[in-house]
Amino acid sequence: MTLNPLSPDLSGFSWLQLGLGFLLALVIALGAYFARSLSRSGAAAAAILGTAVFGLGGLPWAMLLLGFFLSSSLLSRLFRRRKARLDEKFSKGSRRDAAQVFANGGAAGILAVLQAAFPEQAWPWLAAAASLAAANADTWGTELGVLSRARPRLITTWNKADPGTSGAVSLAGTLAAAGGALLIAFLALTVWPAYAGGKAAFSAALLRLLFITLAGLIGSLLDSLLGATAQAIYRCPSCSKETERHPLHTCGALTEKVRGLAWLNNDGVNAACTVSGALIGIILAAAFSPALALQPVILQPSAAPEGADAMITSPAFAHGEPIPAKYTCKGADVSPPLSWQPQEGAQSFALIVDDPDAPMGVFTHWVIYNLPADLTGLPEAVPRDAYSQGRNSFGRVGYNGPCPPPGKAHRYNFTLMALDLPPTLPAGLDKTGLLKAVSGHVLAQSVWMGTFQR
Repeated sequence: MTLNPLSPDLSGFSWLQLGLGFLLALVIALGAYFARSLSRSGAAAAAILGTAVFGLGGLPWAMLLLGFFLSSSLLSRLFRRRKARLDEKFSKGSRRDAAQVFANGGAAGILAVLQAAFPEQAWPWLAAAASLAAANADTWGTELGVLSRARPRLITTWNKADPGTSGAVSLAGTLAAAGGALLIAFLALTVWPAYAGGKAAFSAALLRLLFITLAGLIGSLLDSLLGATAQAIYRCPSCSKETERHPLHTCGALTEKVRGLAWLNNDGVNAACTVSGALIGIILAAAFSPALALQPVILQPSAAPEGADAMITSPAFAHGEPIPAKYTCKGADVSPPLSWQPQEGAQSFALIVDDPDAPMGVFTHWVIYNLPADLTGLPEAVPRDAYSQGRNSFGRVGYNGPCPPPGKAHRYNFTLMALDLPPTLPAGLDKTGLLKAVSGHVLAQSVWMGTFQR
């Protein structure tokens, strides 16, 4: 049996939210177009990107994208006269076109789609925050760095260069880049969603702020490195000046390539900046996952009243001990026998089996509910059509047992919930849908844990 840890789950998809996201994105795109911050193609791209981010991600994602767009657009308009003399250096003006929009925000848009498809995963959100932090850092570093009175230096040779030279950095520009990344990190912290860990303790919050900022700053420095080494740079034979513009310089003369890859323009470098920021954010968070709460926080049932306990056990394995191979992908892959005590006041039971140690986030193996209140257990090998069962993270309805990647042992929690709801919940609920449906209706819960290692 092949392990598939990324099984799409679109149960939380909302056409209403998508429609509202489209309207919000359209209003912002049109406003930016008439404010001359976006070209016609840029406005169309912003509407598409905004629909994906606002409509699928909701408020947390909208805050990040708006923070980037508004702050970068404002800086592009500030000190425009002082920057005008550098227009000959840059491949495009201050009105962003579609390529620029997607280069800076495309990674976040793709990650918003992934978050909607895999709502239990935390990494798309954190990667998107780091991606937009990198985009904002690069924009702030460029827009404010060119105003520095001190000449910048090439990041590769540290030789002095003219302001606006691709791959040149300055102290002022680097500090501005750090400020741009910090803004996105701060916005991310204020709207941190539940699936990525919700509110954090002060120390964990500082780490989140630090690592998103650091990922954004490193991404912007990689942008400068690519600009100095791989980006296509041209020379105007008439003005004898280097430029990103091709085929024509601002003076109208044909430009000639002097270094770099002909296919790698500034938009490509910006896209690499945002992708690298996202990857760096994931790497940093994975290294510090306990503090950063990279693993998603699953909605927990309400605490059981004191003295109430729907104690679940299994005759197949002791609590905390290995699960026999028969109940895993290495054997028959059937559900193990379970038993529990009746619970006073309960009208039904529900059971969730998941793996909190899965590399891509909590992995669901079984969702079964609408179990009658007089039921005191489940036999071995429960059929997939018995009672009500939801889709697991393998993409299948019913039970599929432990199947971790080779390496350390994983824990598998068999969580039983005694509910004050009758066994009439709608069919087809996955774990997220079930936990939402039973929120506030859990009389007691109990966990029986087993381990498995391949």
